Amino acid sequence: MSGVWVFYLLLLCTSMLWAGNFVAGKFLVGHASPMVLTDMRWMAAIVCLLPIVWWKDKKLLPPKKALWPLFLMGVTGVVLFNLFMFLALERTSADNVGLLSALNPVAIAIVSFFLLRERMTRRQVLGMIVSLFGVIVVISHGDPVRLLRLHLNVGDLYMLCAVAVWGLYSVTGRWAMKSVSPYMSTLWSGIFGVLTLLPFTATSLKVADPEPSFWFATIYVSVGATVLAMLFWNIGVQRVGGTKSGVFLNFNPIFTALLSFWLLGEAMTGVQLSGTILVICGVYLFTAIPRRKKMGVVTNM
Repeated sequence: MSGVWVFYLLLLCTSMLWAGNFVAGKFLVGHASPMVLTDMRWMAAIVCLLPIVWWKDKKLLPPKKALWPLFLMGVTGVVLFNLFMFLALERTSADNVGLLSALNPVAIAIVSFFLLRERMTRRQVLGMIVSLFGVIVVISHGDPVRLLRLHLNVGDLYMLCAVAVWGLYSVTGRWAMKSVSPYMSTLWSGIFGVLTLLPFTATSLKVADPEPSFWFATIYVSVGATVLAMLFWNIGVQRVGGTKSGVFLNFNPIFTALLSFWLLGEAMTGVQLSGTILVICGVYLFTAIPRRKKMGVVTNM
């Protein structure tokens, strides 16, 4: 495997790791507040990232021009996204959180269109619509009237907020990575995110009745779903663009459903299965297109 497909594989691994994040989050909520969980997750991740950044970049401090976009990455991708995600997991199933995360490509494409002027082909738009329809099938439980009456789980609404924030994070990430590497951007977005949260959590960093499953889940979300996944994601965004990278997050529902069934005993319903099939079709429509322009590849990582 060579060329762009290597980065597609990294993005697929990202989707799998983040699907595991939604499942692991179920073991964490209830033991601590969303803000404390976010701080714990990223403090551990920063410790792991420091030697990686030093090894790859031979320095730890970013240039001044990157500070503002890195700060925005921290506020959006570290603080707000995680807060909304943990709030969602307290109120809805891991399955639904994973399925709603499939809307991330829509948010990324919309924000990229308005802020970066990234244009999409008709086929890409169709692929997004099909995927979006699949998600709507799931959150409405196959009942359109449920949507019209706004009978949605509060947790689902929190996850929709997380999706909107992720679109902003992806765009600020591209801005930051014009002057820093994916490794540096991941580290400093985490540092800025933790510093933003500390004034609110410094006096309340408490965990209630931690069990072995809690600590195992904490290690996973810190190392697997944060360090590895965020590195893979930022590399993918840098190499193939935010809109194309976002489409691979449509695989979140598939991986989340499998892991939820295996680890949480959450069975997939017929409606969820139908929605997942629609999501996969949307991914195919979006990615399987002839490229009119050859994208340049950054080589200074």
